[in-house]
Amino acid sequence: MTMTVPAQRRAPLPSPERRGRTEIADRVVSKIACVAAAEVPEVRDVQPRGLPWTPSAGEVHGDQAVVRLNVSVAYPSPLPAVAARLREHVIRRVAAQTGLHVTRLDITMTDVGGDLP
Repeated sequence: MTMTVPAQRRAPLPSPERRGRTEIADRVVSKIACVAAAEVPEVRDVQPRGLPWTPSAGEVHGDQAVVRLNVSVAYPSPLPAVAARLREHVIRRVAAQTGLHVTRLDITMTDVGGDLP
């Protein structure tokens, strides 16, 4: 004898804010920022610049992030223009990949060398 059971409805999901939260670690922001900085053609090398008490170059506070980078730039690049491009690209890339708003991006140009692309 076979019996047919009526299809059961799935319980509705709770609202998105009640399903859990997503945290993005400082070092994830740091890595995204370093990779994004390396995508700028004039940048030859990128190192995260952490503070003594924070080894990561990124700090996440809620939905905001602060990033610090040391970069080496090709000679003879115009440093202010490279810094502006770098800042714009890294901030855009971090926002696109994490949803975080980068409120501050500190760039230290530590070296010049190599050829322009």
